[in-house]
Formats: sequence, C-alpha cells, structure tokens
Amino acid sequence: MSLKFPFTDEQSAAVSHIINGRVSVVQTNMVGQVVPSDDELAQIFQGAMSVPDHGQLHPARFVIIKGDKKRPYINKMYAVKTAGNPNFPLSEDEYAHNFSGVGMFIVAFANIQTGKIQPYEQEWSVAASIQNMLNLFYAFGYAAKWNSMHKDKAAPFKDYLDVDEEWVPMGYLMIGKSADTAKQKSRDDYQQFFRDF
Repeated sequence: MSLKFPFTDEQSAAVSHIINGRVSVVQTNMVGQVVPSDDELAQIFQGAMSVPDHGQLHPARFVIIKGDKKRPYINKMYAVKTAGNPNFPLSEDEYAHNFSGVGMFIVAFANIQTGKIQPYEQEWSVAASIQNMLNLFYAFGYAAKWNSMHKDKAAPFKDYLDVDEEWVPMGYLMIGKSADTAKQKSRDDYQQFFRDF
C-alpha cells in the first residue's frame, strides 16, 4: 500500500478510528496462542521506531518471547511474584493457566545514555514505542495488553533474559487474539483535560 502525505479524509478517519477505538484485552481473555505473521510483526516493530527520540539515542530495547520460551518465562514471573509474596494463592500451574491464550510477550527496557538528554525523556521515548505497538497490534486485529514492571523486581528478569544490568525495565506486552470481539471503551471527554490559555 502506498500512502502519501497529506492523507485523504478517509485515510485520516481510519487512523483516528483505530487510535480512538483501541482497547486493551486482559490475558485471560486471549485464546489460541496466536502470533502475528512475520510481515505484520516487521511493520509493527518498525512502528516502534517511529517515535520522538531526542538526540537520536535509540533507547528502546525489546526482548521477544514466544513458542517454547513462554512457559519458562511465565514460571520466572511466578517465582519472582511468590518470592515477594509467599502466601500467593495460585499454584504455578494455575498461574500459568492465566496466560494460556497468550501468543507472545515483548519485554521492554530503556537503554539510558548519559548526556544532555534527560533519562526521563529517554524513558518517554520507549513508552511512545510501546504505545505505537499497541495501536498497530490493534490495527492488525490482535489483542494486546501492557503491564508495567516494578524496578525493584527487575534484577531476576534481567539476569534471566541476559540483558544489560543497567537497562531500565519498562514492562511487557502480551499479544494474542481476543476470545470476544473487542468492545469499545467509553473514554472521558477530552474537554475535561484541555483548556485554552
């Protein structure tokens, strides 16, 4: 498909509909362990690069977990969770069942570089990459859910995923197919949050 700026009203309306209609789908409502095609993933991942990036530092780092790598990662999440909460009510298998429909995980980190660009700006750039992916997964018809990661619990994940210990954890995406048609979510009126000066 070849689109050229400025876009037609119809093209702009389609993009607006996708962004304003996007909804998150919790992992327990995902089915089939569906993973997007390689071509779809290439477009979605390239979209993660199309974000504000002051200084062209490229702080975003992503680890893709799918196939037979998923269950060991889920087990690691369970181990970290129960280490901090020995009274956690679910068994390992019960916990894993909550993710049985998830097709893939994408774990996000920020590779912060020192210099004139503040660390929080670099983290914002990674957050923008994540939001672009959320919108694009939805555009391609997939379900996606974002979970944050507590920084004080990140060390075992960084060790397990063999990433740089200085990387800042941002959280992870879960991708799959929804068990039900994604329902529109009622959003607050923007006029409550914008004002003229």
